[in-house]
Amino acid sequence: MLIVDANDLDKVKSMLDDATDFMCERHERGRLFFEKGMSVFPAFGMLGTLVGLVNMLKGMGADSSNLSSGMAVALITTFYGSLFSNVLFAPIASSLKNSHEQELLCMQIIEEGVLSIAAGSNPRLIQEKLEFMLAQTDIKKKGGK
Repeated sequence: MLIVDANDLDKVKSMLDDATDFMCERHERGRLFFEKGMSVFPAFGMLGTLVGLVNMLKGMGADSSNLSSGMAVALITTFYGSLFSNVLFAPIASSLKNSHEQELLCMQIIEEGVLSIAAGSNPRLIQEKLEFMLAQTDIKKKGGK
C-alpha cells in the first residue's frame, strides 16, 4: 500500500525503518531478560551455597546429620544455579539472538526490495541485489564474522 499510494521514497523508507527499529527494541527486551537470568542465577546458587555452608558450620558441634544436610543444600543450590543459567537461560538467549538476526535480515531485504521497486529499478537488478545480500549473509555464517 505504501508504494501503490504513490508515497515518496523518504516516507516509505522512514516507515520501514520505524518498523525495523520497533522490532529490534522488542527483540532486545526479550533477549536481555534471558541474558540477565543467565548472569543472575549463578549468584543465586552461590547465595544458597553460603546458606548451606552456614547451616553446616552451625551444626558442626551437634549431630552429624545437620552437617550432611547443610552440605547437601550447598551443593544442590550451586547445581541449580548453574543448571538454570547454562541449560535454560543461555540457550534461549542464544536462540533469540539468532532469530533476531534472521528476522532483521528479512526486514532489510524487504526494505531494499520495496524501495527498489518504488524507485522503478529493473526487476533483474533488484533480484541480483537481493540475492547478493543473501549470499553475503551465508558467507558470514560459514566463514565467521
